[in-house]
Amino acid sequence: MRQSSFACMPLLVVLVLLPVFLFSQEVVVYPSPRQLTFNEQRFPLGRQLIYGRVQQQLNQKFDEQLGQEGYRLLVDSTHASLTANTSAGLYYGLQTVKQLTVFDSLSGFYFIRGAEITDYPAYGFRGMHLDVCRHFFPKEVIRQYIDTLAAYRINYFHWHLTDDQGWRIEIKQYPKLTAIGAWRTLDNGTQYGGYYTQEDVREIVAYALERHVTVIPEIEMPGHSSAAIAAYPWLSCAASSISVPARWGIFKNIYCPTDTVFRFLQHVLDEVCALFPSPYIHIGGDEVPKQEWKKNDAVKALMKREQLRNYEQVQHYFMKTMEDYLLAKGKRSIGWGEVTRGGLSDSMLVMSWRGKFAGIKAAKNGNEVIMAPRFSCYFDYPQTWKEKKPAWWMTRLTAKKVARFKPNSQLLSKMQNEKIIGAEATLWTEYVPDEKRLWHQLMPRLKHFAEAVW
Repeated sequence: MRQSSFACMPLLVVLVLLPVFLFSQEVVVYPSPRQLTFNEQRFPLGRQLIYGRVQQQLNQKFDEQLGQEGYRLLVDSTHASLTANTSAGLYYGLQTVKQLTVFDSLSGFYFIRGAEITDYPAYGFRGMHLDVCRHFFPKEVIRQYIDTLAAYRINYFHWHLTDDQGWRIEIKQYPKLTAIGAWRTLDNGTQYGGYYTQEDVREIVAYALERHVTVIPEIEMPGHSSAAIAAYPWLSCAASSISVPARWGIFKNIYCPTDTVFRFLQHVLDEVCALFPSPYIHIGGDEVPKQEWKKNDAVKALMKREQLRNYEQVQHYFMKTMEDYLLAKGKRSIGWGEVTRGGLSDSMLVMSWRGKFAGIKAAKNGNEVIMAPRFSCYFDYPQTWKEKKPAWWMTRLTAKKVARFKPNSQLLSKMQNEKIIGAEATLWTEYVPDEKRLWHQLMPRLKHFAEAVW
């Protein structure tokens, strides 16, 4: 009898200490659910971390409170159940379940903390950007990046695929874009670059969609186009041969607003649209020096014919031409804040990056807006005061400052604020040369940004 009672002691200790141990483990859910109540129960998953025991069910009747991406979660000692209107809601609910999971080393079991949650996002557009032109990242890293976005309920991945320093997407009709435009010569004489084949792109887009992340490609125009012009010099007004730039900055080589260039871009967009099911295509529009346009007779003739009073209106004409082409293909265009300067069409979505001012202007005009103000959302900036600023124009962007970010503006009415469909954080890579630096710049700021937009 003595031996039998002693044999039971370890089990008794486990049973007594297990609830104390489990509930002493800190559980933090990012982004924070709209309604969360913990209870003193827990649901056992077993010795393996498999979520097949979590019941997932789509609502037969649409739950207006949850909308397209919300979910309800109930966890107690006997069951864990998720309900939602859509598969996206179930997916986001499962991300919360994963964050509620704890491991008990005494029993060797995984448990889900008991809780009752009702959760849904404040904004339909929750974006994260990555520039792969200044520094190239292989598709394996892109998949890891998408995994991280999905875990924090980021539903749009803005893939910056073309810029001065590199063209990163295969276009079959124009092979020199990657044969020449994807590579630059460094000071030591070595070639740096890379690109994604169309098969790579399909693979990444499908991978993202499985995680309810929509990939938005960006094809920059009319500026930030040196890599394309290096491949095909006739794309610029000067039509002179250049090399793909190996330094950072803004370059005078830009697309010329001619029918020949428009046809080139339309052909490029034909292939891009076939690869990306996204309803949006980002067409750039930022930082466009216009010196070449001012010296070009064809541009002067265009201005006279179309009664364009200044070169900002020439840019608007350029962007509107491409926007209309995309609209005919069932795609809406996103442009950086500068697209508001020479005129603004009704269907253009404005991504406001220099601050909120372009977004405010666009919202007052009735356009949909994505806020991405650089002092709150630019993750290439150093995030601590201990880090040296790699460029003079940067400021420091701490995680606390990201956490204080609010997409809406007090300068807008309630109805005008409804035009702000969400926000995006950006990660430019001039000073992000490798994967280690990439994750350093992204975290922990991403989880605070996710909190701000969910």
